[in-house]
Amino acid sequence: MKKPIFRVFISYEIKSKKAVTRKVTTGTLDTFVLTSNINEIKKDQEIIDRICYLNKKNLNKVDITITDIDIENQYGETTDRFDDEY
Repeated sequence: MKKPIFRVFISYEIKSKKAVTRKVTTGTLDTFVLTSNINEIKKDQEIIDRICYLNKKNLNKVDITITDIDIENQYGETTDRFDDEY
């Protein structure tokens, strides 16, 4: 079954758990997701891991807050790699 592919812009904030001053790092991630449900996108572990990777942070040492999600448009559908018939 084909799933729709959406392009999203995710705005986020990264705060250190240890620092007293808690300097906030902000950014925007431009990526593709398979759902338009904002709650599912906020809880997606792959997106949180991707934010940590791009900012060279360890997930155990920082707090990540997703501030805004902008779903731009549907860009297509996934391909059917496996047919139902054999």
